[in-house]
Amino acid sequence: MGLNLAILLLCYLPTFQGGREQTDVSKQSEAHQMFLLRDELRRHPDSPDFYSGQVACAFNETAACEEKFKKVIAADSNPFTAKQVAKQVHDILTNAFLREGRYARAFGEIDALLAADPNDQDAKDTRPLLEVLSHFPDQAVPENGTSKATAQLDDLNLPLLINGKKASYFFDTGANLSVLTESEALRLGMEINEVKSTASDINGNKFSIRLAVARSLSLGGVEVDNVAFLVAANDQEPFAGAEPGKGGLIGLPVLRAFGSIKWTRGGKVEVDRTPRPANITAANLFFDDLLLIAEASFQRNKLPFTFDTGATTTDLWPKFADVAGDLARKFGTRKTHTVTGFGGSEKYEVTSLPQVILGLGGRSVILRPAHILPTQQREQRKWFYGNLGEDLLGQTQYVSIDFRTMTLELGPPIRHRRRPSSSKR
Repeated sequence: MGLNLAILLLCYLPTFQGGREQTDVSKQSEAHQMFLLRDELRRHPDSPDFYSGQVACAFNETAACEEKFKKVIAADSNPFTAKQVAKQVHDILTNAFLREGRYARAFGEIDALLAADPNDQDAKDTRPLLEVLSHFPDQAVPENGTSKATAQLDDLNLPLLINGKKASYFFDTGANLSVLTESEALRLGMEINEVKSTASDINGNKFSIRLAVARSLSLGGVEVDNVAFLVAANDQEPFAGAEPGKGGLIGLPVLRAFGSIKWTRGGKVEVDRTPRPANITAANLFFDDLLLIAEASFQRNKLPFTFDTGATTTDLWPKFADVAGDLARKFGTRKTHTVTGFGGSEKYEVTSLPQVILGLGGRSVILRPAHILPTQQREQRKWFYGNLGEDLLGQTQYVSIDFRTMTLELGPPIRHRRRPSSSKR
């Protein structure tokens, strides 16, 4: 089950053509191919600043991104292109600031986007959420707080203190914001705010939004303050029937604030927000709006996938069929497959393969069986090759996500001991 609370803007990308055939950088920008765009900019450093800014934001270099975008907006004197560029710049910055929990800045950017295009429906739908958030202090990590911590997972849940009370929530890189149930919000002393807007899950199912903000959240002494939570009904899956203290999940903004998170097969979790220098050229993760994207390899192809620790299973999307056509023709069979999101479950007729081997985080992992969904339904399925879930991550001794360097590392594969063969006397 992957929870994808995709509540922000569908990406609209301007094309810098200058009257010539569309360039490789503009094609890669429009197709959300940030790994390829990063590499192309290294070969062509004289490309427009817009693309450098876009790459900086994607690889978690927000300050550099802002500086590039200031130059872009200041330099464009053409009224038509200026509107297009400003719209996309403010879209990218809205998502960057929300990822960082900078609520007021995100609200300011969405208003700037609407000033450029008052009829943008996605922005109008998003604004009510950001307006409510803008009345709260920004998410922040205390300057004199603990930088590193180690704790024991509770059945893959993080042992947390929220507003001074214990909680055990799973962590979900596929969730754009953290989530808890109404009863959890009340147990933790949080005020629930109504938002006049809706969100949608990985299947496109919509649900109403309520919001609460925790004064403090800590894991083993590493503290994050002013954490935004979407508030779910008590009977909302996957929380229906959850006992007190377990009705919640931790989403991408908090995980990013932890700096890095590593968890082991033995149940140990480590977080470390000690500063480390970024190295964009070596990164195998990037942000696409409020999604985390990981690079995986299949045969000789390097492919971007959404990376979702809250998904129990991995799903392959229509673009994957483009690179696995021979495999699908030889071994594919038609089956029914269920994908569960926050708003409910959907059944799909899929192409099922016996197995697919992917390179991920420096290791080989096996998807067995592998399901290729036939529909694009969600916008991100046009750009990426699938959604990577826990069935792949659970094959290794540890998983490390480092947001400081935007790198994913998987540990050695788990070796299952063979049972000793019995002998007959």
